[in-house]
Formats: sequence, C-alpha cells, structure tokens
Amino acid sequence: MEKIWIIQDSPQAEIDSLSASLGVSPVVAGMLWRRELKTLNAAQEFFNPSVSQLLDPFLMLNMDTAVSEILECIDRHDPIMVFGDYDVDGTTAASLLHLFLQSLGAKSEFYIPDRITEGYGISYKGIDYAAKIGVKLIITCDCGITAVDQTEYAQQKNIKMIITDHHIPAETLPDAVAILNPKQDACEYPNKNLCGAGVAFKLIQAISKARDLPSQQALQFMDLAAIGTAADIVQVTGENRIILGEGLKLIGQGTRPGIKALKKVAGITRDEVTVSDVLFGLGPRINAVGRLGEAMRAVRLMTASTQAEARELSAVLNSENEVRKTVEAKIFDEAVLLANSKYDPRSKRSLVLYQENWHHGVIGIVASKLKERYYVPTVIIAVNDGIGKASARSISGFDLHAAFSECADLLVSFGGHTMAAGMTIDPGNLEAFEHRFQEVAMAQITEEMMSPRLKIEAVIDFGSINTQLIETLRRLAPYGPGNMRPLFASQNLEVIGYPRPRIVGKNHLKFKVRQGQTILDAIGFGMADKLELLYADRSLEMAYVLSENEWQGRKTIQLELKDIRLMN
Repeated sequence: MEKIWIIQDSPQAEIDSLSASLGVSPVVAGMLWRRELKTLNAAQEFFNPSVSQLLDPFLMLNMDTAVSEILECIDRHDPIMVFGDYDVDGTTAASLLHLFLQSLGAKSEFYIPDRITEGYGISYKGIDYAAKIGVKLIITCDCGITAVDQTEYAQQKNIKMIITDHHIPAETLPDAVAILNPKQDACEYPNKNLCGAGVAFKLIQAISKARDLPSQQALQFMDLAAIGTAADIVQVTGENRIILGEGLKLIGQGTRPGIKALKKVAGITRDEVTVSDVLFGLGPRINAVGRLGEAMRAVRLMTASTQAEARELSAVLNSENEVRKTVEAKIFDEAVLLANSKYDPRSKRSLVLYQENWHHGVIGIVASKLKERYYVPTVIIAVNDGIGKASARSISGFDLHAAFSECADLLVSFGGHTMAAGMTIDPGNLEAFEHRFQEVAMAQITEEMMSPRLKIEAVIDFGSINTQLIETLRRLAPYGPGNMRPLFASQNLEVIGYPRPRIVGKNHLKFKVRQGQTILDAIGFGMADKLELLYADRSLEMAYVLSENEWQGRKTIQLELKDIRLMN
C-alpha cells in the first residue's frame, strides 16, 4: 500500500543560526533542532550521556519501603523468590535482580511461569512452590500490577509480596508490601517509560545506595537492563537512553558468559553492538524458549557462571528459535488464508482471527506481521483447551488497551499497552467480541490512519552525505521510540544500469543510484516488488536511512531504502 511521506517542517532561519553557532552543517543542525538540542550545552549533554545523569531511584513511590523490606529479609537470611514474566523484559529483569541479590549474599531463587500451563503473570503454582521452599518474600518483575487475588493467596501462605511492574495499573491495586510502578497514581518518578527490567534496575540501584555500596555493584547489570529496554520498545530518551547506551557497551565487551555465548550463536561478532542486534539477534532467542516451553532456561543462560554452561544453554535457545520460526510461519500462512476468505480487513478497519490449536506462544509475532500487511489493528486468538488467548497489535492513533476496555464484559481478562495488548476470552464470546471490536475500530479509524507513515527528517542532496553527517548519526544512537533513526529523502535520482539492479537474498533489492556526480549503493530489504520502478523512464525519489556496509575490511556508505516513488 502507498505510504504517506511526512516531511518535518523546520524553520530554516533558526537552523541556519544553529548551524553557524555550533559549526556544523545545516543538515546536522536540523537534526539537533528537531530534537530540542538548540544550545551547545544541550547538545553536549545529549552526545555525552553518563551514568551520573541517572535519576535518584528513591524518587519512585514506595521505593524506601521496598528497599527496607528486602534488606531486612536479607539480614534475616530469609529465602527470596524473584518472579519474572516469560518474555525478554521479564526474564532479563528477573536475571539482573536475582544476580544482584546473590551478590549481596541473599538466598535468592527465581521462577518464571510456563506460558502454556500457567499463563501470564503471577501464578498460584509459583506461589505454592515458593511456600514449599520456605520463601518469605516474592519480588515480581514485569508483572503483578493486577495480581490482587494472587497477592492475597500469597499472604495466606505467610509470603509477602513486592511488585515491580510498568504496565498500566487497574483501579484496584494488589495489597502488596510495596508496588514499584512509575505509572501508578501519585508516583512522581519523572521517567514514566521504564520497562520491567528498567524498574528492576532502579530497585537494585536503590538497594546499593541504601547499603552505601560502590555504584558498580548495580551498574554491572546494565547489559541485562539494556536488552529488556530494547526488546520492550520503550521510549529511548533520557534515562532509558543512558541505560541502553551503557548496557550495549557491556554487551559488546561480552564479560557475562551467557550473553557472550548468545552473541556467538546469533552471529554477532562486532564489539559495537546495536539495538538491531538485540531486536533481531538476542531478543528472539531469549523469547523463543518462553514462547514454546520453559522460559526458566533463558534466565539460566543469563545467570550462567561458566562458559561451558552458557554454550550449552545458548545452543538450546538457538534451536528453540528455529522451531519457533517454523511454527510461526505455518500459523502466519493459515492466518493469511483465513483473513482473505473471511473479509477485507481494510473495509472493516480491523482484523480479528481465531482458530483452534494455534500455538499462543507465537501469535504475537503473527499479529505484528499481519498488522504490517493490512495496516489495521489486528487481534489473533489461539483457542486451546476451551479458552482463547489473544495477542493484539495496533496502528498509530488507535489505543488497544482502551478498545479492550470497551469489550471488557466479553473478556475473562486483558492488559497491555496502547500499541500491544493481550486478553483471555471464553470461546463462546468470540463472535460477539469480533463484532464489538470492529464497531470500536470503525468508529475511530479513518482512511488516512490506515496508510503507513514515513516521518522524513529532511530532504537532502547526496552532496550533504559526508563524514560529519555519518559521525553525527553514529553519536545520535542508540535509536528507538522518541529518538528514531533519522529517515532522509532525496529527489531526482537515477538508477545506474551497470551493475544492473538485482534481487538478492530473500526478496531484497540491490542497486546503485546517482544524483549529480555522486553514486551510492542502495539496498531495499523485502522490496523486490519495487524492481519495475527502477526501469521506469523517469526520475525517482527515495526515502532511506544511512548505514555503513563493511566488506573485506572496507566501509562504504549505503542507503537502506524504506520507499521508492516515481517523480511527477
């Protein structure tokens, strides 16, 4: 479908002034201006993030109570259970908290529920296990904010609960000793966009501060916090950008056996690790074991103390990821056939699909791919053993959590965020839910919302692509929501006939393109369908991000294409 290009409107006079005052090119000045980096001090702070800029963890509501309870538990030598969710965020959060507690001499155990048999969140089975091994305190990671009944159940077994979470709280909160969640009412913590691993990291920072420990006691776990931050697609601004940037450096250094082994099986050989490496290399492998089976294996890998153990577990994660790909591809193909036979998602402005025996561990990935295919809010429901479990993904402007709230009377439970959510439903309500959800979507989604948008940083000439621009782009990283990788556009482009444009790998388009006297390499991942445009007898305009391609020790600049259009 045709993409809408939104070229950011910027006052050229102000950009020219900033360019002159900072001694940078107008293109670089424009990027700084659009990120509110309009002074030398602001630019220096942004380009030189430091752990000294991390916020005081005790600004978070209930942090003092949580720290006091944990330290008392450690001093009494009472067993503690770290209870994490089964996704990347939850397992990295549980890993860093468990390792930190152990470093203080705590009797720490970890527990991750089985996605299939226990489901999301704090499980009664997990609480029973905690009681069996004598646990006196459960600390949750990336879950628990809605666990009212489970918290009461734990109390009946003389187990206290501290909840660390970042999901949207319900009206009624669990009766826990302390709840750490920057999104809860009355919490004045400035960073509302921490992921679960981020909240857990702030907790270990607070404990370190309370015990007057060296800052490195907590900072050494920023690699795990960074993986959770990247994988959970939270805002990469302020404190999150520091956690991610510093954590990526630690991942690159590879001092943690589990992460080092995981990098190797993922084929990540560079010392300079990127967010993309986490999203497409480390994250899927960590997620795979939780999607298809026992997520405890991911925590065992990340907390492994020897290279031998790490190698063995990383091989398991890699193998499970290959199985996940096969299962996912089968369900995706079935879902596309079902969608095409059922109705036009574009006319309904939403897509709701459900089927018996789909593996609910991979339906979130399928929902994401179908959302990109049809560009409408998508809900995929796997029905197994008399219960439907769904994963949903949205488009910009449509709040999934709010939409599920309007269908709450038809659901057993639901939760999540604006763009991604999940729910449980009785199969008898599937048809009613489908109709209700479609009504909500029809009332809110416009035709324009169903067109993907490309937010263009600036229209530039190839002559502006120089070493200063590339270095600035390198220092703008790490990228993510709130600090997206700059997307440029260039016009009046001509495709070079030799070598001829060709399709490489899996549906990728590769060719050379010229503007004036400058010729650059271009690659369009998954854009083989645009090949015919390259042979049109008209000038082209292209939207792209800039990257460096390294081959045989030589680096060259290339355009990673996002769209190609014929010029009028």
